[in-house]
Amino acid sequence: MSGGLLELKDVQKDYRTYRFGRETGRINALNKLNFSVDRGQVFGFLGPNGAGKTTTIKCIVGILNCDSGSILIEGDDIEENRLHSKNKIGFLPEQIGLYGGLTPTETLKYYGGFYELENEIIKERGKDLLQKLGLDKDSERQVSGFSLGMRKRLALAVSLLHEPEILILDEPTSGLDPRGVKALRAVLQELNEKGLTIILSSHILSEIQEICTHVGIIDKGKLIRQDAIAGIREEVKKTAIKLSLRVKGFSDSNAKQLNKKRGVSVIEKTDLGKHTLVLLKLKENLVPWVTDTLVSKGVKIFSIEPQTNSLEDVFLKETGSDDND
Repeated sequence: MSGGLLELKDVQKDYRTYRFGRETGRINALNKLNFSVDRGQVFGFLGPNGAGKTTTIKCIVGILNCDSGSILIEGDDIEENRLHSKNKIGFLPEQIGLYGGLTPTETLKYYGGFYELENEIIKERGKDLLQKLGLDKDSERQVSGFSLGMRKRLALAVSLLHEPEILILDEPTSGLDPRGVKALRAVLQELNEKGLTIILSSHILSEIQEICTHVGIIDKGKLIRQDAIAGIREEVKKTAIKLSLRVKGFSDSNAKQLNKKRGVSVIEKTDLGKHTLVLLKLKENLVPWVTDTLVSKGVKIFSIEPQTNSLEDVFLKETGSDDND
């Protein structure tokens, strides 16, 4: 993988451990991590707890220095020119730090100074961002009275003020209600359509699947999978699904007949009194065969609930983990 807008090459990061002031060892957080993000992608960054997601993000945005390896933006090593790299990245952390006594207008002016933006530019861009993010009517209210969703939108405006080429978001939907999640998703999609490259770290896999074009899965400090969402969807279609049937008249002979079919297996059969609940594992394209076969044998089908695989299934397969944070 090379030639991306953002590239990580053999990035290594260890944390020292101490006891009573003495170094006792090291914990390997990133182990020669390699991946790239191309311009225009919405890249979902996934991994179990302790996999190295947060460490990776902190290294990219400059909060931490990597021990070895390199992080490149448009081919330039960020270690060699921190200021230049900082201007190309916008960062929305999970924990938002805003001054409650300031208004959105004052907040943007304050943070714009860190990027050495002229007041007129801050005013012009700030007005446009607040309008796009639905905060224009609250531009002179103190932030202390804002809801979490409003704070996140203001923090997003701050991260976009200097017009970065890459926007990095860490758990952006954390704490938001469904309406807030939908609004944020719409904003991110609009920004991406205008050319902004987005890197999104989230434990909500359905959100990643909904908005991202590509995904990378990290485990134990290494990238174990990188693919387009479209490719994962095709993979999911080819894998087995679970099908829950509520039926009447289902016998052991019916189960044996289904099990004889290649790609079909009866996982569980539960007697519910008047009905029987049958759980099957099968290829998605065999669902019509199953229903036709049962009906032809006199089995009455009252309900069918297919449980299709998702990005979560791919994630669990790749990491061997039940923890998707």
